[in-house]
Amino acid sequence: MSGTHQLAVGWAVRFRGEPPSPDTLRRHVRARLADLPTLTHRVDEGPGSRPCFVPVPELDPREHVRELVIKDPRERWHSCLQDVLARPLPAAPRPPWDLWLIHGYGDGTGPPEYVLVFRIHHALEDGAGHHYVLRTLFTPRIAQQRSRRVADTSAGTSADTSAPAESGGRVSSRAVLGIAGDVARSLRGSGNWAVLRRPPTGKLATAVGTAATRRLVALSRDLDTDISVIFLTALTGAMRAVAMAEEERPAPLALLWPLTVRTGGERGAVGNYLTMLRLRLPCAEPLPLRRLASLSRQLEAGRVERRMRTSRALMRRAPLPMSLGTLRLLMRPRHASLTGTYFPAALPQPALGEARLDGALGLGAPLPGQLCHLTLLRYRSECTLSVVHDTAFARGADLPELWLAALAELEALV
Repeated sequence: MSGTHQLAVGWAVRFRGEPPSPDTLRRHVRARLADLPTLTHRVDEGPGSRPCFVPVPELDPREHVRELVIKDPRERWHSCLQDVLARPLPAAPRPPWDLWLIHGYGDGTGPPEYVLVFRIHHALEDGAGHHYVLRTLFTPRIAQQRSRRVADTSAGTSADTSAPAESGGRVSSRAVLGIAGDVARSLRGSGNWAVLRRPPTGKLATAVGTAATRRLVALSRDLDTDISVIFLTALTGAMRAVAMAEEERPAPLALLWPLTVRTGGERGAVGNYLTMLRLRLPCAEPLPLRRLASLSRQLEAGRVERRMRTSRALMRRAPLPMSLGTLRLLMRPRHASLTGTYFPAALPQPALGEARLDGALGLGAPLPGQLCHLTLLRYRSECTLSVVHDTAFARGADLPELWLAALAELEALV
């Protein structure tokens, strides 16, 4: 499934039931806009060529909520993503987001269903922001989380000035050293892996694989770890298989692992409230349990918590150019060839009218200069791996299957 690279991120969900009319969906979205500030702002260029968020007071849902009727049957609902991926986001002065209502892809023999695909420019929203939009649209109303200073927020890639002026917690010297080490490594590059150093084409493709949640829960319990580590251990095995298929010698591979620095009151605020942890996938290691041990050490709970707490505090206290500059260094493609994330979606009884949500996946985007982004989204009984890759990295299409094979290899050891 292919499309044009425009740093559009979001989610896709499947509902079981008759699809609403486009106007019904637009009225539903309009009724929730007061709680969704990311949908009522655009990104403009501010002083010093620094982007800033500008409110759009009069938003017409007809320019953002679209309908697509699929004429040919599809084997899986995931296949519908290709039909919207290449389409541009709404252009300025409109906010850069859209919501696609897709139906008609079934063969007519099963119960009715439809898909909603939400996309937004990454400058306006991070993964936690996507989750907030999903919850706000399809679950009973929750308390508004609009930031008081959202209209003055800078659109940089870190937590921004819309955040409350709180310190964010105590600064850990160990975490500061870790951040400094990651910045230093960003200047040296991410090592070998010729297959991931090809020039981007700007054309994106997606590939999807699904595993039962109970499998990953059982593995994490049996191996005394968590699903994040299981996900990355299997990904390491998948990337090792890619190297061997490309006749490359498997080597360690750097991956960016986003960490949220949002506080409870910032759940719906505009912008990216992120820091990045640089992980080293031990692809040269032939033994799966040793790969798991390495990743368990890197994602040790105390280390992750210190990085999040310290990053939050530094972003609140440091001058904005310094905090933005640091995160931009951490997100350089030379720093890491891949970005990966795991997100458990907590959605209490999501519905739209009489239809019930029963499938979900995340849509990431490779950072400029990268060729691949991977998201594992856990929703109820399924964990869905979505791979968004530049077509220059053709092996990205194989990653879901290779990941499932590496997961089975890990299961065989317990």
